[in-house]
Amino acid sequence: MKTDACDNTCRSSKPALWLGILGLALLFVLLRWNNFNAPLTRDEGEYAYAAQLLMSGSVPYEQSFLQKPPMIAYSYALAGLLAPDVFWSPRILANVFAALATVLLGYAARREFGPGVAMPAMWLMTPMVLLPELNQFIANTEMFMILPLMATVAVYVRSRHSNGGAAHWLAAGTLASITICYKYTAFPLLAFIFAAWSFEEWRGGKGLRAIAGYWMAALSGGIFAAAIVLAPFLLRDGGKRLWECTVVFNRYYAASPFFGMSGMWMMLRGFWSFWWILCLVPCLLIFNLERRVWFWAALFILAWLDTLGSRFGHYYIVIMPFWAVLVAVALRGFAGWAAGKVSPSWNRLGLVLTGFVVLAVLAPDARWLTLSREQFAVDSLGHWKAFLESPLIAARLKQLTTAQDFVYVAGSDPEILCYARRFSSTRFEISYPLMIPSPLVKSYQAEVIHDLQQRPPAAIVLVRTGLYWSPQPGVPADLPAFVKKLLVEHYDMVGGCVSDGKRVRWQEPLGREDMAQTTMMLFKRTVP
Repeated sequence: MKTDACDNTCRSSKPALWLGILGLALLFVLLRWNNFNAPLTRDEGEYAYAAQLLMSGSVPYEQSFLQKPPMIAYSYALAGLLAPDVFWSPRILANVFAALATVLLGYAARREFGPGVAMPAMWLMTPMVLLPELNQFIANTEMFMILPLMATVAVYVRSRHSNGGAAHWLAAGTLASITICYKYTAFPLLAFIFAAWSFEEWRGGKGLRAIAGYWMAALSGGIFAAAIVLAPFLLRDGGKRLWECTVVFNRYYAASPFFGMSGMWMMLRGFWSFWWILCLVPCLLIFNLERRVWFWAALFILAWLDTLGSRFGHYYIVIMPFWAVLVAVALRGFAGWAAGKVSPSWNRLGLVLTGFVVLAVLAPDARWLTLSREQFAVDSLGHWKAFLESPLIAARLKQLTTAQDFVYVAGSDPEILCYARRFSSTRFEISYPLMIPSPLVKSYQAEVIHDLQQRPPAAIVLVRTGLYWSPQPGVPADLPAFVKKLLVEHYDMVGGCVSDGKRVRWQEPLGREDMAQTTMMLFKRTVP
């Protein structure tokens, strides 16, 4: 009789399961249908240019100032190989990564807490990775990184529920290494997973020799994966440029005003303003504080520390899987308490509560979901006019130059190089390292001046907006002064992007009345 009852329950739950999966897929499409082909942003341009170098046989770090470890360049290169000449292909690949990470989250949640948590956690994570008001639709590092991160968690969860051995540790070590090769800040989060795993193995009766063997398997997988990822750069110069860009400079970058407690406080206020319900629901964990909740709560806290208090929203994507699980567990626990533990109706109540919370999470984004693709691009990127202008100036740049010509973008808009399929005269295709105070900035500006003298660009794009070309206090202005002199002596103005606050247009030639509204200007070299 008991078996028959279980069979009937399974049969009755299958339609609901497939309906939930179908609804989740529709929600995924609804959140991304009008933003996958919006113009590239600055970060995407940086990664796409590194991929462009890789596919041409050149080396990032040596020929571009890539601030992230190399996995992001490999991911963009893969997208370029799968869909050549489609500038938004990395966004499609990033969406695939996010979808797979969501599935792995569901798997881990099911093994840890049961089927009543898996589907709600997946439904919550789907809108949460885009952050309030769909701010993070771009193919940033974290959007790719959450797949190997969640794969590491899934391998650990499978091992602890199936008494796995060294093979699981080998796989987890490999995946953890790939995660770190996306972003070094993931290390504390991953270290905690392996530390907790080791403690559980010890409590389960495994001796220190066995645990040491597991660690050797994990380290072997991690070293092997890192060796493959880093090989091109280690063989080139021993990893000198890689270390300089991703470690040495980033130490100073992390000390800039973009990071710190003020940034984290700003993000916390934003989350409370838009997602107050997600901040309150975890308090319901008191109704069913399961032992495994502590592990996921620790991951949630460590993920906050991994953000470094950044003012940039995409740093917080890593938090969302663990936050989603805590909310799903809290909803299930409260529903079970409210409906009575002996009543089977708690599951239906849990679904209703989950639906309410998902709708509350989506509410701030409701306006964005109905916009056309063109209007979404204007409304979401309009405050960074350069993103909308880059395709216009890149098209003219491509007409004025050949594939063999070097060009220079005086600003932090490497997406122009990607649209035009041109290469920079200097490895500093972004100006952050040239304008942010650090002990390196003077030598970096001198290096750019030397590069421009050795490889005179056939054309120069001058970005006139933001701090991305304006030195901060305490930063030498040698480079801007040199570029200004260079443009006067050896270049003619071709035209520029003119913005009237509502739309952007290409203007050639530029009149005196246009200069005040010109945010990007294109110059062509007069001397061969």
